[in-house]
Amino acid sequence: IYATLVSIYINGDQNQLKQVFINLIKNAVESMPDGGTVDIIITEDEHSVHVTVKDEGEGIPEKVLNRIGEPFLTTKEKGTGLGLMVTFNIIENHQGVIHVDSHPEKGTAFKISFPKNKTTA
Repeated sequence: IYATLVSIYINGDQNQLKQVFINLIKNAVESMPDGGTVDIIITEDEHSVHVTVKDEGEGIPEKVLNRIGEPFLTTKEKGTGLGLMVTFNIIENHQGVIHVDSHPEKGTAFKISFPKNKTTA
């Protein structure tokens, strides 16, 4: 594990935001049944904090990618299709946006952008 610690702040409900990252990281791990790497990349610009969760998994089929975040949409045998719907709703409720980039057999990246918190303490 490689990590660089930097203090970057966003406004939000700690438990809800934790759920977002649990869902995305769990999905990333499950997309790589034979193992792989999950990268979590945090960047910022003047107005936003960007968090990307990227895996080396199977990728999301295009027909599913166009509908991602819809309730009950799943590619998992035992999935409910609610995890990403909840994730998308939480991000929206925090004035964030999410972009999904996926390529078959090359993996998927979920990039979330949140408004930056002007408070630094």
